[in-house]
Amino acid sequence: MTKSKEKLDNYLKEHELRQTTERTAMLDYIMQLDSHFSIGTLMNDFAPTHHISKMSVYRNLELFLKANIVVMHPFPGDEIIYELSERAETHYHRICTQCGAVKEFHDAKTSKLLKSHRFKGFTMKSNHVYIHGICSKCRNKS
Repeated sequence: MTKSKEKLDNYLKEHELRQTTERTAMLDYIMQLDSHFSIGTLMNDFAPTHHISKMSVYRNLELFLKANIVVMHPFPGDEIIYELSERAETHYHRICTQCGAVKEFHDAKTSKLLKSHRFKGFTMKSNHVYIHGICSKCRNKS
């Protein structure tokens, strides 16, 4: 069983909620995505083929957020962007403050540092790194 499915099972047991086929199907769909997604993605690509209502998509996504199965990213733009927590923990994001472009990058040194760092009186459960700056396209335009 994957980490995400274990988190869901534990969260549902802890909060005395039942497992539904909608939740399972939605989590399976999110787990097969290899990039960020939005409510629009879920409504356009997932909901029609699984006959799930808009409210059910919103409720399940909220549950996934509370269970730390997905994370919400503060990327520029009108749409809120989400990502599977397991996937988000393997990379970081560079965000252009001029055009809003988001690029993922991997850095083993940063990952090792964050995993090994101890905070007094605090237990880290996850981390997300966002580096804001100007991309080469925008810099070249200036």
